[in-house]
Amino acid sequence: MKIVTIQEVSEFLKVKKSTIYSWVNQKRIPSFKLNGLWRFDMDKIEEWVKASYGLKVVPQRITKKKSGNKDIDRIVKHAIEEIYGKE
Repeated sequence: MKIVTIQEVSEFLKVKKSTIYSWVNQKRIPSFKLNGLWRFDMDKIEEWVKASYGLKVVPQRITKKKSGNKDIDRIVKHAIEEIYGKE
């Protein structure tokens, strides 16, 4: 058993420390607290990485946002009509 810090796990996995904290909070990565500090068993981290090889990665579909100008135009038109009445 080799106990490591969040910094060491971050460097090993080549991700930001904030990503590791996020994974810890989501309970996605094996971790434990020792005297109030997050620690990791490197053997378990390596097993976790190996286990993730078999996971199928599904890319997220990126959708283009529709222009919000029509909504803004409608709101402005409605506001003008309330002040001046319909033309």
